[in-house]
Amino acid sequence: MSTQVTEGGVAAGVAREDGTRPVARLGLRLAGFQGVRFVVGALLWIGWWSAPALAGLLLQAIFDAISADASAAWNVPTLAVLLLTVEGTRLLIFSGAVVLWSRWWVSMETLLRTNLLRSQMTSGGRGAGKPVRGAGSAIAVFRDDVNDLLIFVDSWLDLAGTIVFATVALAVMVRVDATLTLVVVLPLLAVFVVTRSLGDRIRRTRRADREATARVTGFLGEVFSSVLAIKVAGAEAASVARLKRLNQTRRHTALRDRVLTETLEAFNGSTVDITIGLVLLLSAGAMRSGDFSVGDLALFASYVTSLAGLPRWAGLVLTRHRHAQVAAGRMAKLLPGENADEAVVHRDLGIERLVHAEPRARHDTPAPADVRLEGFGVRHGGRGVLAGVELHLSAGSFTVVCGPVGSGKTTLLRALLGLAGPTTGTVRWDGEVVDDLAAHMVPPRCAYVPQVPRLLSASLRDNLTMGRATPGWLLDDIVGRAALQRDLQAMADGLDTVIGPRGVRLSGGQLQRVAAARALAADPALLVLDDLSSALDAATERELWSRLLRDQHPTVLVVSQRAAALERADQIVVLDAGHVEAVGTLEELGRRGLS
Repeated sequence: MSTQVTEGGVAAGVAREDGTRPVARLGLRLAGFQGVRFVVGALLWIGWWSAPALAGLLLQAIFDAISADASAAWNVPTLAVLLLTVEGTRLLIFSGAVVLWSRWWVSMETLLRTNLLRSQMTSGGRGAGKPVRGAGSAIAVFRDDVNDLLIFVDSWLDLAGTIVFATVALAVMVRVDATLTLVVVLPLLAVFVVTRSLGDRIRRTRRADREATARVTGFLGEVFSSVLAIKVAGAEAASVARLKRLNQTRRHTALRDRVLTETLEAFNGSTVDITIGLVLLLSAGAMRSGDFSVGDLALFASYVTSLAGLPRWAGLVLTRHRHAQVAAGRMAKLLPGENADEAVVHRDLGIERLVHAEPRARHDTPAPADVRLEGFGVRHGGRGVLAGVELHLSAGSFTVVCGPVGSGKTTLLRALLGLAGPTTGTVRWDGEVVDDLAAHMVPPRCAYVPQVPRLLSASLRDNLTMGRATPGWLLDDIVGRAALQRDLQAMADGLDTVIGPRGVRLSGGQLQRVAAARALAADPALLVLDDLSSALDAATERELWSRLLRDQHPTVLVVSQRAAALERADQIVVLDAGHVEAVGTLEELGRRGLS
């Protein structure tokens, strides 16, 4: 509720072209996820908001009894006790509503973020969303946009409560003095009209602020992941200057958004003082003539303060509706089919009970895969960056892809895994055509180690097993095949050594070998490695390839320019400008002058 306020292609059925979404429908789907809790919470909040209607009547009776302007059926002490009882009950309702609503809020946050995360973690198929452009934009969506959508739904209850109160209050006030009631209502209507007229501008400023925030967080993520490259290039000053420019832009957009929002808040709040002043001025004559009692004035004064909440909350709902439209549009870009409805799909969250997730059981060791690419290519930005690739990876073979910088080596690997743009041609897995590469090329069928591997800030054991039930002897074998024994012996806690910012910082070579061990732990039928040994010395590299390829091993596809890999290759694929120039062993390519 108000206690939790913080600032902060097109889906089917969307009628507008500016990325907005039917957020009212999304809100109703959220409310229906835990319908009983939502309804009970709504009743509690409506009770809390409408209780001042009864308190105002009691105040009227108290002041009339004190001034003897009317014969009271109750004496002043009794009325005072009733007033305290009403306020005490209201306090209890508030406490219960906050507890209940906090649980609802956390559940809804979890639901939205779970659906967003599932769409990003799903590889291929109908449940896969468009990959996020960067960590910065993802953080802005998961944190700020989720909050904006929830705060919009949260506002419904405040508005509903003020509407119930206003209905009762206006009915009472009209019976007392219809003219003064009209004076009270007119400023409230002005607030609604002004807020409504600024709706489009509110949406534009909020979108600009969110985009500027995403650019700052995204740039910071890129800087922290490329510290060595920045140092080598001597680009520290340029990076800081770029960050300053981005922060300046963010400061301006945030300032515009905050000024507009706070101005509306101030305008809404000022109606209370204006209305009370008008009531005092216009009621003076009626009080002198006896047509307007002290109790009536107390009633109007108490009601005006609470009635000001109606245009305020109506304005806030309109403002937050604009914010929620922007949030829904940004969330939709991460969801399957860019459909914002996927964010509110109901599912069991398991957050209110102790859930023990059983480790996934290991599958039987799969046979090495036989993979064939026929006329394979990739299109990006309307042009072909990889075309006409004919390649056969026989079961258990070791294939090395090499070529000059920009020839398409990494693109070939990523396209085969379904991580690049739209592909052309055919990929066969053990003779069967693969229709959805992103959905098919996942563990345990396939494991991938990129050029710059990412590890978790956790123990080495957790990084290797990734939740799989892996026996100790198998971990020892994996560590041995990745040539990590000597490194582990130098670590006091062995596999329980914590790595990352709060633990041991690994060298580039150690990072690559831990990532290779993690890939081996998946026991894949196809192992794809992108420049795995670039940070290794010659001796360690030879040891790594020797152990990795010993005995029975999966089909291995590698990008490398290093002699240790080329010498062991069953076949070498030479790429240039997105086309296969030659395929053969190192000896065969040497005879053709291509080695």
